[in-house]
Amino acid sequence: MKHIIKVLLLSICLTIGCNKDDAFPDVYINESIYVTGPEYIGVYNNLWGYQMEPGGVGGLIIVQGMNSEFIVYDQACTFEASQECLISGENNNNDIILACKNCCNSKFVINDGSVIEGPANRALKRYNSYFDGTILHITN
Repeated sequence: MKHIIKVLLLSICLTIGCNKDDAFPDVYINESIYVTGPEYIGVYNNLWGYQMEPGGVGGLIIVQGMNSEFIVYDQACTFEASQECLISGENNNNDIILACKNCCNSKFVINDGSVIEGPANRALKRYNSYFDGTILHITN
């Protein structure tokens, strides 16, 4: 009987999560953005250039990566996912670092969203993106 209870508790934890810190709000994203337009000159064809846009939990961070790949993160910090704890950019020795300056001072690497400093213990929320040569499609 104890074994059955342990298995049941473990399956519940794996299904819904045991730790609040591991939860990030799941919001619907289905955006199409004309990133080759003049309003995106700081992002398009600008390696590691980025721009903030509305969407997601706290906003979207659109990043131009390698080989015309675009990376899209949620602007809400993963330590406390809210509209008050937002990620912004900072230039740190020519390496772009994204940081939560409003709440916890966590810092994230722009190219993969991983945590490099602070209390956040998970990478930035990343959305699916597809660039067709003109339009950037963002979904989850």
